[in-house]
Amino acid sequence: MIIKSGLVAAAVALVVYVGAVIMSPDTAAMAAVLDTAWGRVLLADFYLGVLCFAAVIHAVEQRLLPTLGWSLALALLGFPIAVVWLLLRGLERINGSLGRQVSER
Repeated sequence: MIIKSGLVAAAVALVVYVGAVIMSPDTAAMAAVLDTAWGRVLLADFYLGVLCFAAVIHAVEQRLLPTLGWSLALALLGFPIAVVWLLLRGLERINGSLGRQVSER
């Protein structure tokens, strides 16, 4: 329970911080990040992770509207959304799927 509370608090804090940065008029910082090779690599790495996690969400949710909503939030706000999704939906379904796969073997 302490771990879940800590994850929720960290996810909320990061979403609030990302929201504040998005609302900031300072675009020079992002331009500076994109001017460097490592900045572009980190951005590509982030969006590859978003694509992979969106695929996991799609496999578990099995409905288009929730999948699109979670995926859009993930792309805009980052992996704290993945933490929230895992805490709300994913862990129980993933554990259930893994349990069925193990018992079928």
